[in-house]
Amino acid sequence: MMGLKIHDLSLPIKDGMPYFGGDPIPEVKQYKSIERDGYNIKELKIGTHTGTHLDAPAHFIKGGKTLDQLDLSDLRGAGTCISYNPTEGIKLPEHHYEIVFLYTGYNNNWDKFSTFENFSYIDKLDAKKLRDYGAKLVGIDSPSAEVSGSKNFEAHRILLGSSIPIVENLNSKTLSPLINHNFIVQVLPILIKDGDGAPARVVAIEE
Repeated sequence: MMGLKIHDLSLPIKDGMPYFGGDPIPEVKQYKSIERDGYNIKELKIGTHTGTHLDAPAHFIKGGKTLDQLDLSDLRGAGTCISYNPTEGIKLPEHHYEIVFLYTGYNNNWDKFSTFENFSYIDKLDAKKLRDYGAKLVGIDSPSAEVSGSKNFEAHRILLGSSIPIVENLNSKTLSPLINHNFIVQVLPILIKDGDGAPARVVAIEE
């Protein structure tokens, strides 16, 4: 294990954190305290797509796999990160990677957000390219893979319809040093029965 570098690509869950407009407002409250009760417990109220999270196919696909039906091996593999702008199109590496993370820089301003506007997304043509490239998991440092205001949810349907889970709201600041690097990815979502998605801890491991 000597020489391994672990990059935490997750954003912390906290009270007042940014959220997607229309989703449950995140709350993290002190429920029990050492001073009053002798021990600490916090109460969490968050949606399944809050902060850094995983979209399971069931999020948009009728009959698609729910979170608890995904195998952890589907959420682990050889990955890379590429710089991405949906208006310019995707440039996929010649070498094949199982997992592709897209860096847009959107979440560099995370602490200034309350809800999200004009966020980065995955163009539907690029979603098809990622599917045809053979990615088994895709991630982006944006609150959604979908362009704002979409009615057809094409990017989600293309990827999730091909059983390709999507990680959203990766941490731009910790993802940026990994552009054009190769690493091992492990995504560990909270295990929710029949879940359409869940907050997740996402790590990249470099040798």
